[in-house]
Amino acid sequence: MIRLDNINLTFPGFAIKNIDLTIREKDFFALIGPTGSGKSVILEIIMGLIPFSSGRLLFNGKDMGQTPVEKRHLALVYQDFALFPHLSVAHNILYGIRYHGIKKNEGHKRLDDLANTLGLKRILDRKPHNLSGGEKQRVALARALILNPAVLLLDEPLSALDPEFHGEAKNLLKQIHQDMGMTIVMVSHNFGDVMYLANRGAVIHQGRIRQTGDITTLFEKPDSLFTARFVGMKNIMPARVLQGNVRIEGSDAVIETSMVPDIDQGYMGIRPEEIILLSQKADTAENCANRFCGTITRVASQGMFVEVHVQSGSLNFEAAWPRRYLRDFQIASGRDATIAFSPQSVHIFQD
Repeated sequence: MIRLDNINLTFPGFAIKNIDLTIREKDFFALIGPTGSGKSVILEIIMGLIPFSSGRLLFNGKDMGQTPVEKRHLALVYQDFALFPHLSVAHNILYGIRYHGIKKNEGHKRLDDLANTLGLKRILDRKPHNLSGGEKQRVALARALILNPAVLLLDEPLSALDPEFHGEAKNLLKQIHQDMGMTIVMVSHNFGDVMYLANRGAVIHQGRIRQTGDITTLFEKPDSLFTARFVGMKNIMPARVLQGNVRIEGSDAVIETSMVPDIDQGYMGIRPEEIILLSQKADTAENCANRFCGTITRVASQGMFVEVHVQSGSLNFEAAWPRRYLRDFQIASGRDATIAFSPQSVHIFQD
């Protein structure tokens, strides 16, 4: 278990403030937040590359603040993979064993095992400039895993990959986590990767932890306006809680929610994928308390889905629907639409 206890660190113009974080054994833990929020700094503090000014860093209860990098039993993989261009794949992978007390024979045995596991056998003699993005990523992982680390740290491990290699690499990381039972801490901007790989995580903003917990909770039950907006919550409106329902400020709309918060005033949010087109799932929506008739004001393609805005009186709702709706239901600006959402999809949070 890794414990960051009230960690502080000040740079010119930026600071890490009062970081309290627990990463459990065998977690796949994701650090997410805007660019420049301090995610990679926290990763490098754990690794021992950046000294902190106050607080404690504990591994299984032992204070590691003064422990050298090579004795922390950690490995770090950067987004650019940082392979040595003049060394072969095999020598890149073996490079760190001399600094971690791993005997040559044991190192070569681990190399053979990893080459088989990661599919590197046929490229061991190649130089990095002759490798694809996916191959470079696997070599970087092998170089980290050969050290048999207790914790694997990943800084944007998939961001440099082409789409054709992205899914393969994501599945590989999941396999490594499951098969090796390894604790992994990952910095990522890709919510799809985070949802697929991580079981727990933390949202970081301006050097502070804003929320920690299960990944599903972070994305579906944000506890602040910032977190809600960052994780893609939409349909955010100022609201009051009255007798278990939500009244939207500036309108007569009363919305039923299944999760009654212990606050009187805050914000309501609904993920766009939770908004149902009534004609598409009539049986489900007829049993739903929250139904609104309106007019489609905007349709924008977002790759495999379309972003649709529906104006209902003074309220504007944003939905995310499959692209086939354009064909199947003639979705277009100016057309009428009836939408619905369940009480379970309505989330309330404070500023």
